[in-house]
Amino acid sequence: MENRSLARKIIGIVLAAQLVCAFTLSGMAVLSEGHSRLRALDVSLQGRSDSLLGAIQDAEDVDSTVRIDPAELRLPRKDAFAVYNQGGALLGSSPDAPAELIQREHDGFRTIRFQGTRYRLLQRNALRVIDRAEYGGVGLKRPVTILYASPETHVWHEIFEAVSYSLIGIFLAAAFTMFFVSMFLKRALRPLSELATAASQVSVPALLFEAPASVLCVPELRPLAEVLTSSVAGLRDAFEREHRFVGDAAHELKTAIAVVRSSVQVLMVKRRSADEYATGLERVLEDNVRVERLVSKMLQLARAEEAMPGDALTVSLGEVAAGVLDELQPLAEEEGITFRLCLSPDMTVPLSAENAHVLVSNLVTNAIQHSRAGSEIVVSVQPFPTEKIALEVKDTGIGIGAEALPHIFERFYREDRSRSRDTGGTGLGLSICKSIVESAGGTIDVTSGLGSGTTMRAIFSAA
Repeated sequence: MENRSLARKIIGIVLAAQLVCAFTLSGMAVLSEGHSRLRALDVSLQGRSDSLLGAIQDAEDVDSTVRIDPAELRLPRKDAFAVYNQGGALLGSSPDAPAELIQREHDGFRTIRFQGTRYRLLQRNALRVIDRAEYGGVGLKRPVTILYASPETHVWHEIFEAVSYSLIGIFLAAAFTMFFVSMFLKRALRPLSELATAASQVSVPALLFEAPASVLCVPELRPLAEVLTSSVAGLRDAFEREHRFVGDAAHELKTAIAVVRSSVQVLMVKRRSADEYATGLERVLEDNVRVERLVSKMLQLARAEEAMPGDALTVSLGEVAAGVLDELQPLAEEEGITFRLCLSPDMTVPLSAENAHVLVSNLVTNAIQHSRAGSEIVVSVQPFPTEKIALEVKDTGIGIGAEALPHIFERFYREDRSRSRDTGGTGLGLSICKSIVESAGGTIDVTSGLGSGTTMRAIFSAA
């Protein structure tokens, strides 16, 4: 695709518009002046035909027709005329008058072309009244037909001479306008050029973008600059999160593998009894299960983050919550914890059944791990204002400290790392929950305090 400067495109469009306006105004000026001049020529032809009528004299013979007295005529040399009597006989004409110019057709004005020259021609019927002494001073009426033709060459010369100054002014104004438009466009488009320069400096190693001050002063460019700023900032945060995730994942996997290796090394230090080997292998198996659980959680998180809003199917969140509580009932009984389920009908959300199951399971499991024996966990799926649906998991456990609340949805974050390892936590459960909720266009938050329990709330749009 051919690269074209935006400024040149705009200047070209303005230039084309200016030329169209200039030619339109010029044409209108020529037409207006031409109309006026031609009307003046018609009036002149009328006057010259009147002069020609006045030059018509009666013949000496009473019974003869009229004649034309050349002494009475003061007409332009290039004009042509002819006079016919009532019977159509030619009474007289200008010297060397071309037959094409003095042929009778119809009364009125018309334009004809002869030998490359345009002529304006008037044909009219007239009545010449001639006084004769022998008739006692009574006027003798002589009807005649007059044809008078005059070339238009001088008229068009006068037209262009009259409008030449206007045409020069129009085109000079267009030229000056184009000069100032080009200067103005360069100045007006400078913020856009500065924005493009700033955007071109954004790269993966340095994801930094700062909109130039001149761009922020332009209302049309400010939204674009703000979008670029927020997008680059979002990309930078995403890269930083991915970098931290890779580092944390490598650290977690290295630690888990090191635990497995140390368990095997302990067994290999010296010969041991069959019972000791069995106990050691059980410990290795437990460590291996922990590694497997960590990898499984990481895969769950990756799948949840790949999902996009609108991609998931719909599911009844209440039915999923009831099923999850049935599955986790043995674990809750083992810990001495009871469940209470509060459901409203028709609570359908834009989630796949698998993601909904993972979400509820992670939240309830997390509540079990942080609750005391004899406590109750309340799981509710209820309507929320503005046509939303809220999933709440509330416990009366140990709670979360204020300093830890801003970080609980971060990957691999543990408020108490030693206790989390004992309970099998990977630090990814809540990160997975956050990704699942956001992939469905929802939000998730937490309310908690040390010793006062925790409430996890995920809010979705109703499907």
